[in-house]
Amino acid sequence: MKKILSVLLMMGILLTATGCQRAADLITPSGSSGGSTQTPAPFPQIETNDPEEEETEGGEIQTKIPFTQTLEMTNEWTILGDFNYRFTAGEAQDRIVLGTSAQNENGEMLWDDSQYWTLAVIVDKDADGNNDGAYNLFSERLQGYVYAEVNEAYIKGVMTPIITLYIFSGNDREVRNYYYDGDCFVENQEFTTKGFSTGGINNLYSTMPEYKPL
Repeated sequence: MKKILSVLLMMGILLTATGCQRAADLITPSGSSGGSTQTPAPFPQIETNDPEEEETEGGEIQTKIPFTQTLEMTNEWTILGDFNYRFTAGEAQDRIVLGTSAQNENGEMLWDDSQYWTLAVIVDKDADGNNDGAYNLFSERLQGYVYAEVNEAYIKGVMTPIITLYIFSGNDREVRNYYYDGDCFVENQEFTTKGFSTGGINNLYSTMPEYKPL
């Protein structure tokens, strides 16, 4: 646990209502200061599949997250993280967004007992300015907070972008990594307290920074 907390203190966090909405209707273009919304053309019709779990040779469980037409957040959500990077093989940079259903009132977050969180990679495959779809890496309702970061690491000798998600809930502490394998995003669970925490977690103190909306 101390090792995980040390990593969290050093990381560059992306600090930047329920239901689903097409990513083509997403909120504000990356790099803007807010206010207006961007509504490109609808996605083309594509087949989508639910995430699939596979067991690796080492016995680890990997979840494959497919490309979809649906972004699991709405324009009423608050965007807390927004970063551009070419994760996939498209012509344009992809956009990673962390959003929550908690509302922003005059720059202050109004947290409920629990809220919905979504971490998604939005893709513009042909660089025409219209979002073609998204990979919803994480989409859950929980009592707590979610943080994300993007790093580059060598995997099998190849520099690969890694998205790391830190989940702090009332029942668990969890770390998940995501990378693009050329076809879909793959999720690996790197750490969880679920195996040895049976009655929930009572947080007494934390140095994690408070979120401020973008």
